[in-house]
Amino acid sequence: MAYSTFAAIDIGSSCIEMVIYQISRDSGIKQLDHVRYNFELGKSTYISNEISFEDVEKMCDVLYGFSEVMKDYSVDEYRAFATSALREAKNAIRVLDRIKVRTGLDVEILSNSEQRFIIYKAVAAKDDKFNKIIEKSTALVDVGAGSAQVSIFDNGSLVTTQNIRLGAVRISNMISALSQNVTNSVDILKEYIDNDMVTLNEIFLKSKKIHNTIFVGDCIPYYVRKKEFFSDGEYTTRGEFKKFFDRIYHENTERIVSLMDIPYEQAKLILPSAMVYMRMLDFTQAEDIWMPQVTLCDGMAVEHAQKKNKLKLSHDFNADILAAAKNISQRYSISSTHVGQVERNALLIFDSIRKYHGLSERERFLLQIACILHDCGQYINMLNPEQCSYSIIMSTEIIGLSHREREIIANVVKYNTMVFDADDAMWSFDRNDYLIIAKLTAILRVSNALDRGHRQKFKDMSIKVESGMLIITAHTFEDITLEKSYFSERGEFFEEIYGLKPVIRQKR
Repeated sequence: MAYSTFAAIDIGSSCIEMVIYQISRDSGIKQLDHVRYNFELGKSTYISNEISFEDVEKMCDVLYGFSEVMKDYSVDEYRAFATSALREAKNAIRVLDRIKVRTGLDVEILSNSEQRFIIYKAVAAKDDKFNKIIEKSTALVDVGAGSAQVSIFDNGSLVTTQNIRLGAVRISNMISALSQNVTNSVDILKEYIDNDMVTLNEIFLKSKKIHNTIFVGDCIPYYVRKKEFFSDGEYTTRGEFKKFFDRIYHENTERIVSLMDIPYEQAKLILPSAMVYMRMLDFTQAEDIWMPQVTLCDGMAVEHAQKKNKLKLSHDFNADILAAAKNISQRYSISSTHVGQVERNALLIFDSIRKYHGLSERERFLLQIACILHDCGQYINMLNPEQCSYSIIMSTEIIGLSHREREIIANVVKYNTMVFDADDAMWSFDRNDYLIIAKLTAILRVSNALDRGHRQKFKDMSIKVESGMLIITAHTFEDITLEKSYFSERGEFFEEIYGLKPVIRQKR
């Protein structure tokens, strides 16, 4: 049986951990070892936005020890990810360099959406449970150290996702600060949590009936093993969870250490995370709860197994991304018929010139998302929508897209109508990303021009490349004078990028 060993390293805000897995196509993913070091990296970062020299050295010592364990297991490949504590640190680049010099390990900082997507994959890897649960409206609540992610599923796909700054470590820091001055610190903290939770409920949850909740996070394994509260393990109800919550509410950390039989560092996070989960239950009134004990490391192993073709997940993640993009489109009152027409035009053009652009299916997918979102900025400003569209896309997380991919989409949408000024705006991209943005922008411009009047006159069209021209034949009896005029102007950039002159021919 061919198998490989893979090490997943998570540099979190409350601990640094490494899990070593054995992965094979026949047996799937098997955990071989788990090493954890409790380390409150996020405590100083969330206050000072910087990691101290002492903490950097301590982190390097831990990671060097991990690298020695990896040698013992003859690990074939590894990934090391850092999350919010390093993501929010002003000196993150210097810290990563120090880790590389001291330990030889390459550490990558995950964006929030990348981090949540990897954990989401770990949940989705439990195919039989996950796919069945999300057939009905479901809220997946992932409470991390610095923030919580709430994702809503319905009819088997993702509807929307939102990030709120209510992480367990962040809340724990506030409890510590408040408890020194007031006796009712926990009640005050509940008011603080409600400030974000009420907004989340009013905008994203109020109109939805949530049947199920899925709770994930670092504290979940500690909840599940308390059988006096959760006799069915990972499965429980709102009533049972409330009994557990009532038991720990107003208890200090020392009492929670005794009650839960866990180290002090973990005990500090039990109540803060439970408060977020409980308020979600209060707002959604969902009855059924699933608490899968998955971690970021588990998700990293799933992702690695996928890339090596040793694991195939049945859940369609691209469908989630499309559903989330369409939800954003609807939120900003974009014409769905126009968006659909531009999307069809763009994909048809993309497929017709494959040998000219050399782009992958992933770039085709990014083009599709850009088409769906290309008009969203008009909701804010109809005279200058391009910058507004860029801001909306960059400010709205879409789980399943990396930060880089989201920035590519935002720039394609932005330069759909703005002058493509490479010297001014592309300096932050490497050569490959610059070319992707240019190529996708050229296609979007032409595709949008074909429906300039938002009347879908080009429902039936064919495309071919001939004699240095991209010939678009429209089978329509309607007057397309407006489209031809706009198309001529928008086609100049397309010709510059591809060396093909776009031409419209009408057949009645």
